[in-house]
Amino acid sequence: MVGLKYKFKRFAAAIVVYILGVLLIASVSYIQERERFLADIDQRLLAAASNIPAILPENFHDIARNPKAISYEQDQHNLELMTLHTTSGDLTYLYTYVMVDGAIYFTACNYTVEDIENNQVVTYWTGYPEGAQEYFDAMTADEPIYVTAGDNWGLFRTILMPMTSPAGYPYVAAADMDITVIENTLKHAFLSVIGMSIVLLAIAAPLIFAYRSTFLEMNSELVKLNKQLRSDINQALILEAELKEATHNANRANQIKGQFLSNMSHELRTPINGISGMNQLLIDTGLDDEQQEYIDMSNLSAQVLLGTVNQILDVAAIEAGGLKLQLQKVKTEGYLNDIVVLFASQAAEKQLDLVLSIADGVPAEIEIDPVNLRKVFINLIGNAIKFTLQGGIYVEISWHDGQLKGTVHDTGMGIPDCSINRIFEAFQQVDNSYTREYSGTGLGLPISKQICEIMGGKLLLNQSNDQGSVFEFYVQAPAVGNECIHRLLSEQSVCVFTDSDILKNWFLAELNQPMIKTIPEIQSKELVLDAYRYIFVDAGASIDALVLIADKLDIEQQKLVYLSWVGKGLPEPLKGRVQLLRKPILISTLVALLSDENQG
Repeated sequence: MVGLKYKFKRFAAAIVVYILGVLLIASVSYIQERERFLADIDQRLLAAASNIPAILPENFHDIARNPKAISYEQDQHNLELMTLHTTSGDLTYLYTYVMVDGAIYFTACNYTVEDIENNQVVTYWTGYPEGAQEYFDAMTADEPIYVTAGDNWGLFRTILMPMTSPAGYPYVAAADMDITVIENTLKHAFLSVIGMSIVLLAIAAPLIFAYRSTFLEMNSELVKLNKQLRSDINQALILEAELKEATHNANRANQIKGQFLSNMSHELRTPINGISGMNQLLIDTGLDDEQQEYIDMSNLSAQVLLGTVNQILDVAAIEAGGLKLQLQKVKTEGYLNDIVVLFASQAAEKQLDLVLSIADGVPAEIEIDPVNLRKVFINLIGNAIKFTLQGGIYVEISWHDGQLKGTVHDTGMGIPDCSINRIFEAFQQVDNSYTREYSGTGLGLPISKQICEIMGGKLLLNQSNDQGSVFEFYVQAPAVGNECIHRLLSEQSVCVFTDSDILKNWFLAELNQPMIKTIPEIQSKELVLDAYRYIFVDAGASIDALVLIADKLDIEQQKLVYLSWVGKGLPEPLKGRVQLLRKPILISTLVALLSDENQG
């Protein structure tokens, strides 16, 4: 009896040690995971709070010192602006507050959908009496204070960053992230580990007793185990036979896949070739210039699609190995122009300017893989158009020592710092949330980066901010021959009316010191254009403005050119008086235009 009691105590002690060990490990894991999440959240909160002074007017907190200092309209503007930055940064709240007579008052904040539904939108000079003590301490602190606390709005991780206005008034810039889900998830995981450990113990205890009984009966079970061993061997032989059959079936499936790819290649190529053929038939019917331009774009798109289909099928047909380059000699300027023209309709839809600038020294003919390099251009320019709401895209091409360099500038929204490190990862986007505004697979940049590396170069993000992004890529592109692309040399006097910085910079770079004027100057009574042979007017000008300029020109000595997006034509009264030049404007088109003028 004494021996049995001793064994029971030893068993109970072992269970206690086991439970304590599980609690210790689970607690340490919970604390480490929580600290890891909070460290990542704190970095994002610090960046967001530091950026608040750049969001609000510079002297905002010099003024916002009493309930009537800020107008309702200004407060609503700040509310929308803070909400926009909060959404783009994947945060919950961005706000600032001041302390007057020992009380906290919000001076700027964002709102959420839940705030609107619950009638909790924080406006200017909303009090916050329920704030934790850290909110009051932050007004006199020397460094940011991090707080984890709950209030009427939820459980938040908060940074409270003491700041000083230009006039020396103290205020606090703060950023919140709702961590209710994270906290609940960690607690659930902690309890799950404890529960599973207890269940495991409950399962293991009977097994321990069963093992002891089995040990006592082991001799009698040896015969049964021997029989089981024979059964296992027989089962292994059966599995081996099944594996051989599965291997045979896999080989057969591979043959069927190869046949499928062959058939699919035919099925895809045939309709695309049909499109190209019908386009050619349309061309032969005799079309006007605008229709001819549209058919050329359609034909070019079909050829690009056909090349892409061929490339996909070639890659899919290879079971092992990477991308295979198909080097060809291409005419550099024509190749680049064809790519830019592909985006004519997309740029026109958003009324963006898209220009191509080719530097001195670029060979007239190079050797590249045109299909794969085209993918890089299409991904970069396509992304630039997708994420640019106004302004445009500036594409620059240069060449040095056998290496082609491409730079794509845009005036879009830029890429947040928290997303820059993962944009080249597969299936990653700037915004990975389910509610993101822009669609896509997140494969464009990773594929483009791989193509550039296979072509002996690289792809990188040069810079990105709220003024736009700049991507650069380098690929090996040996020159074929010694001829270079000729720069546009014209002595014609040119005047350009545009409000687009993209077009201003492009015309200044490509023409010989043109006169640049804004579109509103067209209405000036003092406007004199006698000194200019060529007058370009951007699409932002109205038809009345075109008529006004056309009436001032000598049609025999001067030419008026309207820079129009695809799909936008001229009214009948202006046809014959105004020449239409479609965007995107190509150097070759501009050369032809000025050459015709010179010959005339």
